[in-house]
Amino acid sequence: MNSKGIKITYWLSTGFVAFVGFSGILNVLQIESLVKVNRELGLPQYLMPFLGVIKILGAITIVLPLLKRFHEAAYAGLIFYFTGATYVLIANGKGIEKYGVTLIIIIATVVSYLTSLKRKQTI
Repeated sequence: MNSKGIKITYWLSTGFVAFVGFSGILNVLQIESLVKVNRELGLPQYLMPFLGVIKILGAITIVLPLLKRFHEAAYAGLIFYFTGATYVLIANGKGIEKYGVTLIIIIATVVSYLTSLKRKQTI
């Protein structure tokens, strides 16, 4: 893939992952529909703000150039978060229509990380 393709792939995947990460504000605000889903999955409500902050910090870290030192940790944290979400959905008997979304987010996160490494090599 050429430099332009890497850049486009990076920003599309990173933008998607950041958008998902910034949705953590809904966790922090404990939106009723999310509270209901967490209850159905057997997750305690007190985890919601914490998990929301984790998602938001991960999104900020992968987008801001000033925080390059923490990029790998942020990517790892997001992978752990969404792998855990996938596991919880599967363990609760949810179908591919539910956990497929988290798998797509994991793939986008991996693509974002790998293209960020490629971008560093071409700069």
